[in-house]
This record gives sequence, C-alpha cells and structure tokens, in this order.
Amino acid sequence: MKILISSDGYHAHYYQRMSWVNAFSKMHGVTVALWDINSVSAFDAFDGFEPDIFLGQLYNLTPTVVKCIKERPHLKVGLRAGDWGDHEKEVDKSIYNILYATKDEIETLKRLQGETGQVSFVHIHYPKEALKQTHNYYESIGVRATSIMMCADVDTYSNAQPDSNYNCDIGFVGGYWPYKGQVIEPYLFPLLENVGEYNVKIFGNQNWYVNQYCGLINDNKVKDLFFSAKICPNLSEPHAQKFGFDVNERIFKVLCAGGFCISDNVEGYKMFGDGIVIADSPQDFREKIDYYLDNECERVSIASRGRDFVMKNHTNEVRALEILREFKNR
Repeated sequence: MKILISSDGYHAHYYQRMSWVNAFSKMHGVTVALWDINSVSAFDAFDGFEPDIFLGQLYNLTPTVVKCIKERPHLKVGLRAGDWGDHEKEVDKSIYNILYATKDEIETLKRLQGETGQVSFVHIHYPKEALKQTHNYYESIGVRATSIMMCADVDTYSNAQPDSNYNCDIGFVGGYWPYKGQVIEPYLFPLLENVGEYNVKIFGNQNWYVNQYCGLINDNKVKDLFFSAKICPNLSEPHAQKFGFDVNERIFKVLCAGGFCISDNVEGYKMFGDGIVIADSPQDFREKIDYYLDNECERVSIASRGRDFVMKNHTNEVRALEILREFKNR
C-alpha cells in the first residue's frame, strides 16, 4: 500500500501530517511520502509515487490534483475540509477565524464525487460530536465527514529529557498575532508584567514583544522544554473558547512529553479528564499557576495521568490506524 500525504506549509497541520508519515512508515507493507505542494507539482508527485491512498485538503483540490485523481480509478481519497454545516449560521465571521469550505470547493468536491466516487471521507480535527453541526452538509453530496483529531508524535515527544536551559516556571511555545492575542493577552500577559516574579520562557516563530520572548526553538528541543518547565500553559483561539470544539495540538504534545498543563476552558478539553487542569478565567488561571507552582507532587501526578491518557488514545500511531479504518468504512 502506498500513501501520499500532501502538505501546504509549516504550521500545526504540517506537523500533524508529518506525524502520520512517521507512523505509516513503521507499518509493514506500507510506503508513505509527504508531498510539499509548494515545491513539487501534482503531476510529479502522483506520477513519481503512484499512490493507492491520497490524503489531501479540499482547499488545495486544484484542477491538476483532480485530474491526477481521475486518472487513477483505484485511488482512495481523504480530504481535510473546512466547516459546511448548520453551525455556520450561528457564527459572526467578522469576529471568529474559522476555516469554512467555499462554494467553489464544495462544487469541485461534488463533481469529483459524482463522477468518480473516490472520496472516502472528509475530515477535521474536531471531536466527533461537533461534526453533527459543523460538517453535516457534506452528506448531501455523498461524502462522509469524520473526525481525525490532533495527536502526539511518539517518536518526537515521548522521549523528553530534562534540560537546565529550559528550566522555568512557565514554558510556552506558539505564535502570537492579534487574533490569538485576544486570549493570550488576558491570560498570559499579566504574568509577564513584573519581570522576575515568574520565570517565563516563550518561544515561537512570530516575534513576541515581551522581555520573556526567547526566539525560535529547535523542533527537537520542544519536548525537553515541555518536560523541564514546571507549567506549560495551553491557550486557545477565540472561536475555540466560544464554541468549544477546536481541540488544539499543543495539549497532546505537552502531555506526551510528560509536561504539566493548565489550559483555558474549552468544552472539547474535557476529554483529557484529570490529566490537565482547566482555568475558567484569567484570574482563575493565575491562581492555579500560583497554586501548582507550590505543589510539585500534584503537578507530577496530574502530568503522569495526562501522559498515560495520550499514550493510550492519542498518538500518531493510533491516528494512523484510525485513518486506515476510515478508508475501510466508506
């Protein structure tokens, strides 16, 4: 079996797809390739690899990609797709930055499925229950929507080691821009006001205009930061707080690395049970930061439960098996 997985840049979903590649590459009888659509043409990717399964994105389903799919009637297709469902009616799109399928994307998918029936499913990283509202219109064009949640790459994150360079009270990895800042600023910034009150180390691709910004961090060292920091906050984007279904990648990585996580309150995070700590407000967040900095034994116990939960249910190896089952369930 040959699986071609497309990627369109370095962001959370690139790392997720790379984790799938790592998991599939360890399976007997499976050959997998990651296709960077920005540097390799569709014809070269498909002709050079001749996949049996293609995992792509609806929003990158160009005429060339469609042609490559149609030329291979045996090919099974799974596509990451934006929201198309009843929930869209409730959202003020001028406020919330949610990925929606466009009319052109839906029309392309409808034609492809009608002509070939090759699309086994579309997927998104929301919990399964959310898809009944966010992706329920896909069924009308003969395409099943399913949940493939974020996960932790065990090869990358499960072997974290303590590193004195990353010892700190609070360690955070992530970008900053105004939309995310709507949550980051009330939760995290008050902890940065009095330099020295908390030992905070922030890493990320975008410049943070705070004294605690330490620049970029090597991908191979992120796990060691998560393990070495006393607390690794998880902060969500505004739409996740409002609607509760967007479970981000950071929690899976922190827990897999053995880190202790305090997160803002998003409905989907209830799945982690007592493996993380939830803060209901910025004030509650700070109070829990202070409490758990003084209670190491509780931190260690909670982090251990979180790691056990992720290692059992939410690794890239688990996801790879789920993906293969989705193709069988078409």
